[in-house]
Amino acid sequence: MKRFVLLLSILALGCKSKPTLHYTVSHSTDGEHPALAVHMEFEADPSGETILLYKDQAWGEENLHATVKEFSAVEASEIIMEKDSNRIRLIHPNGLKTLQVSYKIKQDTEEPLTTRKTYRPIVQDEYFHVFFHSLFMLPQHYVPESNTPFDVVINWEGFSEDQSLINSFDTGNRHQFLENTNEQYFCNAVFTGGDYRAHSMDIQHNKAVLGIRGNWEVFQDSTLVTILHETLEAQRDFWKDHSQAYFAVTMTPTIQERGSSFQGTGLTDSFSTSASNNEYLDLLGIVYLFNHELQHNWIGHVIKNDNEEEQYWFSEGFTDYYTIKNIAKHRIYDQDEGYFIKEFNEMLKALYASPVREAPNAEINYENYWSNPDYSKLPYRRGAVFAFYLDQQIQQDSHGALSLDDLMLALKEDAVKNDQYITHTYFLEKANEFLNQDLTPFFTAHIIEGGLFDFKSIFEGLDYAVSPAAEVFDLGFTFSEDQLYIDTIDESSNAYAVGLRKGDRITFRGYYYNRPDLKAEFRVIQGNQEIPFEYYPVKKIPLPLLLDTPENRNRLAFN
Repeated sequence: MKRFVLLLSILALGCKSKPTLHYTVSHSTDGEHPALAVHMEFEADPSGETILLYKDQAWGEENLHATVKEFSAVEASEIIMEKDSNRIRLIHPNGLKTLQVSYKIKQDTEEPLTTRKTYRPIVQDEYFHVFFHSLFMLPQHYVPESNTPFDVVINWEGFSEDQSLINSFDTGNRHQFLENTNEQYFCNAVFTGGDYRAHSMDIQHNKAVLGIRGNWEVFQDSTLVTILHETLEAQRDFWKDHSQAYFAVTMTPTIQERGSSFQGTGLTDSFSTSASNNEYLDLLGIVYLFNHELQHNWIGHVIKNDNEEEQYWFSEGFTDYYTIKNIAKHRIYDQDEGYFIKEFNEMLKALYASPVREAPNAEINYENYWSNPDYSKLPYRRGAVFAFYLDQQIQQDSHGALSLDDLMLALKEDAVKNDQYITHTYFLEKANEFLNQDLTPFFTAHIIEGGLFDFKSIFEGLDYAVSPAAEVFDLGFTFSEDQLYIDTIDESSNAYAVGLRKGDRITFRGYYYNRPDLKAEFRVIQGNQEIPFEYYPVKKIPLPLLLDTPENRNRLAFN
């Protein structure tokens, strides 16, 4: 009996319960402006110094600490805001059991809301849209490792029944309990509330929710529900994965006077999207957006990069390739092989027209990716073109028995079973299992070193019918670093032909990026005169493109 009691005592000492984080979120104000009030209760660090993690820089945004107002901590004798270190230090008595922290989150961007501004907190009277990293703080001692488990309680107080609550973990629940979560899972989330309309759907007995707000000019909610349903079912069937009991998608309207824009972010059991709400919005762009972001549920979240930017050619490029392939193969929004051919040609043209088209992979780093749109798009295009080549090569070497699909499922299996991350060495070893020749030289030349693909030879080797040349987007000049002057100009360009010159000071610009078929408009100062110019930003290059022929459609084998 004594031995049994002793054993129970030892087991009890060895089974320390997981820590719990308690959050309460409610409506508030900061002066005359709406805000979200957050109250935290959690176990203090027994050392007498507790560090709260709160990013000042994230996803290309800076100075996120400026959105935090009226920060206070009960029992803390000193509060030290260390924004450069993405943290807040709290000095308190040693051995303190519990800390209570309160603060407010306020929107710091002015209206109107543009697509780019959605990465910062949006807090309005009618609604809020906030990502984890700009809403909740996390005690550092709770997460010594990214997979360290803890429990979370979130209470949403003062939200009426007609105000929706849709986030990455649940819909409509005002008292959320997340058991056995971790930093990686919890901190990759979006939280929305207010006048979002929640549309629930059943995907093979799993719940999915589309949260959307605003009155849209070019579509009804039901259209997006249908597109999302088709997308979820098709992609889960491809990945052989219907394991998610809950999935959420949010859609927020933004303002744009000319043209249209949209963007999305893949998250935990969810993705968040926004799009300009005007007559120019192309619904096919939303079809692309939904499919791209859902692909990140596997490419990027299950199959993870070892070094984020270094493998963007995979997580973004292969995602883009499977986006257009999935849409065409599964006839989403009634698209087919013709859609794939058109979109793949656009990827080719955009890659070959890019001013950084031959930049080595090492230049796709955090700073370039988030500050320069040419670099941010480069891994999408380069990776998608590489994925097409690899897909076709695997099919050719296996005489049609295998494709890139089989490689992707093998990568997923290794990720799930062995926690394998994508490294260049691992990827090449795995890809070579499906090929007759070593992929390394091709990969090194085109992905690592950034050399352009020789698609004339590639298409000829694959027996595709192609056109001999392509018209691509080309402004014809480069901007100065401050974007106010023409720095260099190509004398063979349409810009030079109409009269634009090096050194011209730009007073107005209006053009659609990557649209050579639409006129560009500029006003510049030459001498003492302001002169208007307009021209088509296009040039012809010897780039072969896929022709939309019955033979090419059959070669793609999407049926």
